[in-house]
Amino acid sequence: MKQALPVRSGINGWHVLFGMIAFFVTVTAVDSVMIYDAISTFGGDTPDAYRTGLRYNQRIADERRQDELGWTEATKFDSATGVFSVTLKDREGRSIDDLQISGSIGRPATDVADRNLVLAAAGEGGYRVTLPNLAEGNWDISLFASQGDAAHRSVVYRSKVRLWKQP
Repeated sequence: MKQALPVRSGINGWHVLFGMIAFFVTVTAVDSVMIYDAISTFGGDTPDAYRTGLRYNQRIADERRQDELGWTEATKFDSATGVFSVTLKDREGRSIDDLQISGSIGRPATDVADRNLVLAAAGEGGYRVTLPNLAEGNWDISLFASQGDAAHRSVVYRSKVRLWKQP
């Protein structure tokens, strides 16, 4: 009479080996995808961070001078027409004219849709620009107001505005 061999069940060394290999292959694959996504969507940083850092004290002094001016700003965005306007007034509430205002607009998290702006004087301290085809969502606008002629122009006022275009 033949004897039946016992059937072994359970986990043996090969199961553990294949489980560990599968685990590390999965972790490596997921990490590789995440690293690729992070690198391919990174819009960059300040192009010259070292020199920008060296000018930090100058930037603080410029902000103090701007605060001493006592200027106030009011911004408005009309979603229907795409017109962005800013009005500048001095400490006594008088409008500030004869400025050249330029800047840039872009998304907060990427530089893909960045573009430059030049605002036109609209009278009584108002300056405006039309932003055609502006997509919905958050936008950051950086403004630089300068005075003087083209040869001796100096920035006297800086502002950063968060704009929200509703869907």
